[in-house]
Amino acid sequence: MDKQKNYTENIRYFNRWSHFYNKDPVSLWLLWTQRKALRHIPFKSSDSVLDIGCGTGSGLRFLSQQGLSKLTGIDLSPEMIRHAHQNLHSSVLLKVASVEELPFLGNFFDVVINTEAFHHFSEPKIAIKEMARVLKKGGLLCISDVHFFLKPIHWLFEKLEPGCVHIYSQREFKDLFEKAGLTIIKQQRINLFATLTTAKK
Repeated sequence: MDKQKNYTENIRYFNRWSHFYNKDPVSLWLLWTQRKALRHIPFKSSDSVLDIGCGTGSGLRFLSQQGLSKLTGIDLSPEMIRHAHQNLHSSVLLKVASVEELPFLGNFFDVVINTEAFHHFSEPKIAIKEMARVLKKGGLLCISDVHFFLKPIHWLFEKLEPGCVHIYSQREFKDLFEKAGLTIIKQQRINLFATLTTAKK
């Protein structure tokens, strides 16, 4: 898919979805999957955390409830960020930005997370490289995303979901992480339809 077309399609799709996100069955399932993924990540209360594709802020709100206070989120959709501002404390930093051009200094965050969104990224190598860039040495990059076992289902999902580029296997994630200089700590299936890859810089 053409990069600019992918950006435009994703922004349009998620701007529309933002108005009923966390209320429809699909986003409620995504929220449940996200919570399962976040519970598998070994956060410390002192960690500075960047949520890539933060949506309306559900993951950041969950982390805030767990006692984390150094929280930042980005999303390509201005409407998602607008709703996130309404849902989160003003201490949470929120920006409209692309994962391919993160507006942060290098070696800045202890943990970078991305949940159920990586299949929308048109430049996966650049995305991983940027996420690794803003991580501190020894920091964690944690990506969970959909994976349905069967390639025909993946093909159908890629055709039907607006802005979807590719469904990644654990092997593909491992290759992307390692090519960015990251060391895989663990890969695990968190439910029937999603996997989580955790790596250290």
